[in-house]
Amino acid sequence: DDARIVADHLVDSHLLGHDSHGTWFLPSYARSMKKGYIPWEDRDLIRENPAIALYDGKGGNGIVAVTRAVDLAIEKARTTTFGFIGLKSVSHIGRLGDYPPRIAAQGMLGMVWLNGGGLFLAPHGSADRRLRPEPIAFSAPRANGQPPFMLDMTMTVVAGGKIEQKIIRGEPLPPGWLIDQQGNDVTDAEQYRDTSTGVLPLGGRQFGHKGHGLAMMVEMLVGPLTHAGCTKEDGGGGGVMVLAIDISAFTDLDSYTDEVEALAEWVCSARPLPGVDKIYAPGEIEEETRQQRMVSGIDLPEMVWEKIAEVADEMNVTMPLID
Repeated sequence: DDARIVADHLVDSHLLGHDSHGTWFLPSYARSMKKGYIPWEDRDLIRENPAIALYDGKGGNGIVAVTRAVDLAIEKARTTTFGFIGLKSVSHIGRLGDYPPRIAAQGMLGMVWLNGGGLFLAPHGSADRRLRPEPIAFSAPRANGQPPFMLDMTMTVVAGGKIEQKIIRGEPLPPGWLIDQQGNDVTDAEQYRDTSTGVLPLGGRQFGHKGHGLAMMVEMLVGPLTHAGCTKEDGGGGGVMVLAIDISAFTDLDSYTDEVEALAEWVCSARPLPGVDKIYAPGEIEEETRQQRMVSGIDLPEMVWEKIAEVADEMNVTMPLID
């Protein structure tokens, strides 16, 4: 069951257009799970009351842990309006945008915040690496069975996984992603491995104080409340915060979805600028990409396919034949 959760997570991420969180992770995930898998059932409860539960995952699988935590948050929100699950000591949790829509599908507002990921975010005005990408994701239900609205973003101008994709594909980085100690753009993707370079905060050179400030606030919320701690020179970080809010405690669900659908219709009725096809609401681009890729499939670089084949051979799994 846990393997299915992880596999579906990777494929769904790729189908939605987030190659950076997709199937290229399969070899490292599979080897890690085979080496010494720690199940969700081995977790320790740190603290609990009717609205919250905090867990030490004991190094367990992050994708499985957050998927299970979503169910627990929903269960608590049904009785207390707000359901909060905090996690620490879990492995990579994958794409945050996978989780809040599961909460939204239950007629609730869903949020997931993480003070985790690689240490590569440079604060505004510096190239030194001091913060993590500090990703957050939100989701809200829509009317008529439509896929929920969903926003999934980091406090860096780009997720680290997207830089990794540039390395895999041998492509240069666009200016404004990575800088050196003189503040110059670094376009050689391999230089991301050099820790003297830093990824700019959301807002870039001009407005990076916004991403920098938001990143610090994510740390201050997630680190202490989950007992994972804030990022510091000697460690810290890796906390996950899952929050479900029961809309029915505030208003009936139909009234809520009427309001947000009207908002989306109003905003997306804005006239596109030349060269822009349409104005999207959060999550619509991903859903459009999913529909396309369900027909055309997902594109894997040859290097990724070869690494998947290697791990398949290690585990005696027969690879499908390709033309």
